[in-house]
Amino acid sequence: MKPLEGIKVVELSTMLAGPMTARILAEWGADVIKVESMNGDPWRLQYGTSLSPCTEAANPNFDMQNINKRFVALNLRTKEGMDAMKALLARADVFLTNYRLQALEQMGLTYDQLKQELPGLVHASVLGYGSEGEEKNRPGYDYTAFCARTGLLGDLAPAGGPPVMAIAGFGDHSVAMALAGGVAAALFKKSKTGLGDKVDVSLLQAGTFVLTCGLLNGFNGREYPRDRYNCAHAGSNTYQGKDGEWLYLAVVDYRRFREFCQAIGRPELAEDPRFSTQDAYYKNKSDLTRILDGVFLEQPISYWDAILNEHDLPHEVVRHFKEVPYDPQVQANHYTYFHEYSDGTKTVFTNGPVHFGSIDPATIPCKESGAVGCDTAAILKELGYDDEKIAAMYEAKEIR
Repeated sequence: MKPLEGIKVVELSTMLAGPMTARILAEWGADVIKVESMNGDPWRLQYGTSLSPCTEAANPNFDMQNINKRFVALNLRTKEGMDAMKALLARADVFLTNYRLQALEQMGLTYDQLKQELPGLVHASVLGYGSEGEEKNRPGYDYTAFCARTGLLGDLAPAGGPPVMAIAGFGDHSVAMALAGGVAAALFKKSKTGLGDKVDVSLLQAGTFVLTCGLLNGFNGREYPRDRYNCAHAGSNTYQGKDGEWLYLAVVDYRRFREFCQAIGRPELAEDPRFSTQDAYYKNKSDLTRILDGVFLEQPISYWDAILNEHDLPHEVVRHFKEVPYDPQVQANHYTYFHEYSDGTKTVFTNGPVHFGSIDPATIPCKESGAVGCDTAAILKELGYDDEKIAAMYEAKEIR
């Protein structure tokens, strides 16, 4: 039995953070019904952002956030559409949304509006800037509320350069991991008390948490942005090889510095007064970084990777996105997998961020999304609607 088997989730969300949260819950065994507008989630049309193909049969950019769900399209501006929504919620354990508070209030779908009628419902929300404060109703995206507002873009860029160019979904998927855990905790509470709860995670909240160490550094006076020569110490820094590739050296324990110097063929560095004590080593970090720059440029990164591995010295080759899906360690743990659609379109998907003993990561299903409203009729029949009623709703454009 999967951890969330038997749990019903109704998702009313678009783009990335909300849908990815629901996708994680589906992977954990929940029955997820995604409610879309009559036009569908706008992310269906954003395939160009990842250079993904989009055909009648295949939309991997959308599916990355939405596999293993069922899809219903309701016109929530009509009474019949909203009645169907309320019928779904009456049978649900979790209502997951990233709609802004004003929109939810107009539809009668806020936590406060639902908690009396549906006391066992877990109401989970993705927010931009939190539920309090003057900016609580401000629209937020991961590029803005997560990346720009928290210092990630400005302070992680090399000194003197422009802000870092972030990757879409970095903040959204951080929120999804946190919110999925929050939903699971609320469901545990419900199993004990029968009562649901309000759970929310904002992009600003997730960003400040993820960057905890950076905030602490800034609070204590460390200047950002920095260049490589203003590092914590030379043993924790990036170095470029003769082939133009990079590695991250993570020899953070000074007690291993002498061994490191021997491994790279420069034992005299450990005897140099500038580096022969830990205090001097930290004080002269810029000098040592420049020396190591010259050392690492003598050989390609593959050479240094082998040397450092031989001595079990912590480091990692700086990889590229295009390499990661094929990484043998990634594949061995089923962190990514390859999928082919019926029309031959191929893509890579990631599995969720948690492994369970009850779920074989090699056999997690990959149910594609299908068209807007592809499961509407079947889901309404589960709610007790007959064929005549469903046909009338299609005709009235109350459903799609």
